[in-house]
Amino acid sequence: LAQESRIRRSIRYRSTVGSHPTSRLSAYYPITELAMSLRFGQHFIAAFLCGLGLLPCTSRATYDVGDAEEDDTMSMLQRPAIATPDAEASAAAAGAGRTWPILVPLQRESVPLIRNGKTVAHKTSYAGAISIGHPAQDFRVVFDTGSAHVVVPSAACSSETCLEHRSYNISASSSALAINVDGSQVPEGELCDQVTIGYGTGKVTGEFARDEVCLGGDSEETRTCVEVSMVMAVEMTTQPFKSFNFDGIFGLSLDALAVGPEFSFFNRLAGSGFGGELQFGVFLAGPDAGQEHSSEIALGGHNSKRLLSPLQWTPVAKEQMGYWQIEIKEVRVGNKTLDVCKDGSCRGVVDTGTSHFGVPGSSIGEFQRALTTEGAEDEDCRFVDAPSMDLVLEGIMLSLGPPNYMRPLPIPVGVEVGSARGVTMESEGQVDQPVESASTSSHTGAATADSASKTSHACAPRIMPVNLPAPLGPNLFILGEPLLSRYYTVYDWKEARIGFGLAATKANKEALVQEGQEVDSQDEQQEEIYSFMQVTVTVSVRYKQAGVVARGRRTLTAPGLALPM
Repeated sequence: LAQESRIRRSIRYRSTVGSHPTSRLSAYYPITELAMSLRFGQHFIAAFLCGLGLLPCTSRATYDVGDAEEDDTMSMLQRPAIATPDAEASAAAAGAGRTWPILVPLQRESVPLIRNGKTVAHKTSYAGAISIGHPAQDFRVVFDTGSAHVVVPSAACSSETCLEHRSYNISASSSALAINVDGSQVPEGELCDQVTIGYGTGKVTGEFARDEVCLGGDSEETRTCVEVSMVMAVEMTTQPFKSFNFDGIFGLSLDALAVGPEFSFFNRLAGSGFGGELQFGVFLAGPDAGQEHSSEIALGGHNSKRLLSPLQWTPVAKEQMGYWQIEIKEVRVGNKTLDVCKDGSCRGVVDTGTSHFGVPGSSIGEFQRALTTEGAEDEDCRFVDAPSMDLVLEGIMLSLGPPNYMRPLPIPVGVEVGSARGVTMESEGQVDQPVESASTSSHTGAATADSASKTSHACAPRIMPVNLPAPLGPNLFILGEPLLSRYYTVYDWKEARIGFGLAATKANKEALVQEGQEVDSQDEQQEEIYSFMQVTVTVSVRYKQAGVVARGRRTLTAPGLALPM
C-alpha cells in the first residue's frame, strides 16, 4: 500500500538461566542492524500474566495514534518453508493440472477527500480477495510489491480500526498454528514473538501464525493454495487502514524483505512445485468510469490480453535489498533533461502499493514547477496542455503524460492535499503526525505567477517527496499508480527482472486511435497518498534472567539484508 516502513519485531519469551536471547535472535534475523529494547506498559503486564498462565499469549493491547488530518498520499513499500511433505506434495499435484496463470480480479475503491466542504481529491486503492484457513475465512487485501508479508487483522484486536474490517480467528481454523518468528510452535505457557511493521502512512503490530492461504476463485481449477507464515495484526493505526475497505496487505516483494523466507507467499509458491511460471503480472485499469472492476493480478505467469505492446525487460537493481527496483539513467520533462540523475545514482522502486509518483525530496520543487499548470474549477486536469515526463531505463523509455500523472480535480489555491513528508525514515512518534502539504499554494503560485493567472485553481501532479538516505536513497523514485495505470508490469522472480508493456486500458486505446495507430483489442477520480514500502527493521527483545526481567539495547550486524536503519 512508498511510505516509510518500519518493522519492530518484539520477541517475547522466557529464557533459562545461563542462556542469552541474542543467540536465538541472530540465528533467525538476516538484518543489517537490529535495535533491541524492552517494551513496557500494557505489553509488560500482559506478558507477566501470560507467563503465569492467567492470560492467553495473544496480546489484546491496541492503539491509535490519533486522528491526524488526512493528506492525499498512501504507500506500502517488506525462511525455508515449514510445511509438511504431504502439504507440499498436494500443492504440486494440484498445480500440475491447473491452467496458469491464475487471475485475481482487483476492485478499485475511491474515497473522497473533503476540504472546506468540497471534494478536492479522492483516495484510492486496488484490492482483491483471498481466503485463509479451514473453513475458509475471506479477506480483501492490497497486493503490494513493496512489502513482503501477508497481514490481516486478528480477532484479538479490539481497536476501532480493526473492528471496521474482517478479522482472522486462528482458533476457528483447523489448519492454523501459532508460531514464533523462527517457525517453531509457540510452547504452552510461553510468550509469543511479535512484529511491528511501519509503513509510510501507518503501522501494524502483530503476532505470527502458519495457515493455508488461497486466492484465485472458488473451484480447484481456478485457485491456488499455499501454506504460508503470516502476521495477525493486534494493533492497527487509524491512517490509512480505517478509511479504506480493504482488510490487509499481501506482500509480493522479493523475499529479502521478509523476516524469513517462509513468510514470503511467492517464495513458498515457488517451492511448492506448482506448474506455472515464476512470474506475476499487474494490470491497473485506472480511474476511468466503469473500470472499477477491470483491474487484476495474474499469478504464475502474465495475461498477454492486457498488453497493447510487447514486453520490454529491465533487470532488478540491488536484488539483495529485496525491492523490485530498477536503474533510472535519465529523467526528462518536456524536452529538458533534469540534473537529478546525472551522477548515475537514480533508481526506482516499482510499487503497486503506492498511490503517487515518488520523486527524490531534493527535487520535489523542480518537478512541481515543471508539471503544475493553470486550471479552471470544473476542468478535468488530465486533459490540460502540460509536458510529458520520460524515464530512460536500460534499453527502455517509459513516458507519462497529463492523463497519467495529473490529479483529475483542479485544486483551489491555498488548499493542501499532499504531503511534504512523503516517504521518510522519521522516528516512530512522527509517523502519524500532521504534515504540511507538498502541493501548497506557494508551489502552485510559482507555476502560475508569470502568466498572471486569472483562475483560483491549479492543475497539479500526483507526486510526493521521497526522503531516504543511502543505501536506498537519496535519489530514489517510487513508481506507483500513475505509472502502473499506463504500463502493464510483469515481475519475473526467477530472472530478477521487470517487464513493461503498454497496458490495454481504455485511456491507452483511445490515445492510440487519436495518434492514428491500430489498436489490438485482445482482450475516477482519485487521490490519497499511500505507500506500503518497507524501509526499516527494528527488533525489540524482552527476556528473563534468574527470575528477573532484564532489558537492554544491543546492535547486531549480519550481511543478509542491506536495509537502512
